Amino acid sequence: MRKYIIILLGLGLIGIGLTVYFLTQEKKLDQTVYLQTTESIRNLQTLDKNLRLLLNQSRFNSQFDHHRLRDVNLELSAEFDNLRFEALFEEIESSQQLSETVTAFERAFTNRNELLEQYISANTQIIKNLLRVNTTAPVLMSNAELKEQSDLYDSIINAQSQLFSLTLGSGMIGELSLTEENPTQELLLATGRSLQRYRAAVLGIAELYPMADAQYQQLTSIETGDLLNQIESDYAAYHNDAIKSSNLLRNALVAYALLSLLVLVFFAYKIWRNYESLEHQVAERTEEIKKAYEELRESQQQLIQSEKMASLGQMVAGVAHEINTPLGYVTSNAGSLKLNLSELNTLLNKLHDLANDYTAQDQSAETIAAKLEELIEEERELEANELIEESQQLLNDGMFGLSEISKLVQSLKNFARLDRQSTENIDIHDCLDSSLTIASNPIKENDVTVVREFGTLPTIECAPSKLNQLFLNIITNACQAMHERQGSLTVRTEVENQEIRIDFIDQGGGMDEATQQKMFDPFFTTKDIGEGTGMGMSIAYKIIEEHNGRIEVSSQLNQGTTVSVFLPTT
Repeated sequence: MRKYIIILLGLGLIGIGLTVYFLTQEKKLDQTVYLQTTESIRNLQTLDKNLRLLLNQSRFNSQFDHHRLRDVNLELSAEFDNLRFEALFEEIESSQQLSETVTAFERAFTNRNELLEQYISANTQIIKNLLRVNTTAPVLMSNAELKEQSDLYDSIINAQSQLFSLTLGSGMIGELSLTEENPTQELLLATGRSLQRYRAAVLGIAELYPMADAQYQQLTSIETGDLLNQIESDYAAYHNDAIKSSNLLRNALVAYALLSLLVLVFFAYKIWRNYESLEHQVAERTEEIKKAYEELRESQQQLIQSEKMASLGQMVAGVAHEINTPLGYVTSNAGSLKLNLSELNTLLNKLHDLANDYTAQDQSAETIAAKLEELIEEERELEANELIEESQQLLNDGMFGLSEISKLVQSLKNFARLDRQSTENIDIHDCLDSSLTIASNPIKENDVTVVREFGTLPTIECAPSKLNQLFLNIITNACQAMHERQGSLTVRTEVENQEIRIDFIDQGGGMDEATQQKMFDPFFTTKDIGEGTGMGMSIAYKIIEEHNGRIEVSSQLNQGTTVSVFLPTT
């Protein structure tokens, strides 16, 4: 048998390992993730193409907004960061080829990003100089004094030709320069500062153009598009390899399942042969144990119910007195109400007769008026309004008395019911109130003052009938412990560490250590023979166990006792 267990354990561990590895591989094959990652790569490709297109459009173009280049570059950077650190993070860690390609693209992108800022700065300055040239050139070329200095005029014509070629995007054909000939004083006066501005702008373009052109050529030569295509290709290859591995592992799991099934069938056959002769004996013993358990459980329920009814019998006299008190003033109020209604009924009959006389018109108006005055006088003497208010108050008092009787009867009903296995979602305070109501007789007999310190509690799932008996047993013992002491019983509730805590604190004579250790034992009692069964606290302990709770007792002789009940909130 031990050999079979070891084999089964080994198969189980292998199966768990294969399953975990398979689930890990399957997670990598999520089609939605694959499509999202592929879409992210293609977004990068689209942004890269847009960046190249905008780069081409920006070259010496005075109408171009360089912020568009920066925005597309930032969008491309954000998309790449998302791909690098989110979508492809695990794949990059797992695939060396994919990691190298992504790193190469990252280097290329960083290099291009640095060149792009330099290019934008140079290109922006060239465009500003071109705008100055375009503003001043027409003024200079139409100036007669300038035309007389043929060398300077020809160099301006040549510069304009070069700059025109530059604005067409084909670059400058030759070297951009102006003659070093100093203009005459008359020419400077004729052109104002236009010639100086023109010369400064042309020289600025001549200085910046080689650098800007070189940067442009470097930017267009960085093949980020090919690297993105390679990333897409490497990711597709990685995904296909994962699919192959997953299929291979799936086949291994199928083979493992078939092997495990064969082994289990073999073991089942061996076990069936080994234990076939014992099946009948086990069934007989099981039936005997089940029968004994049912008998024991039934005896326990009868014992608990007997204890409960015995406790209830001791409370009947007190409860009867509690019922007689409200019943007495209900009866008294009913008698007073009957008398009030009789007087009001007499007045109402006279009013009815007067209405009939008025309707029949067989009496004069003076006679009817006289009777009406007489009736009004009787109403004043009777004080009908006060009588009605008094009757209403008597009814309200009677309804209150009946409600008190109803509460007592309901408490008795809840306590005595036999459906002990029924569970409900209840408020513990309702059970405490019912138990205190039932225990009114020992409370009054022992002159005990009850102090309620109820906190805010959640409702819990429990058997309220059993909790009623639990609380009644504890309250009764506390009251009897304060016999002739005229002490107080404090019932305190609160939530503590996800448990409901109910403390019963009395000012009785307390218990020594030996009594505390035995107080939950069946049939143990400190009362005189015939005054107690010794099952109250034993049943209380059993009820606490059934509710997955616990009970703690703290007591010292002549210093009172604290019984703390803890019930789980979930």
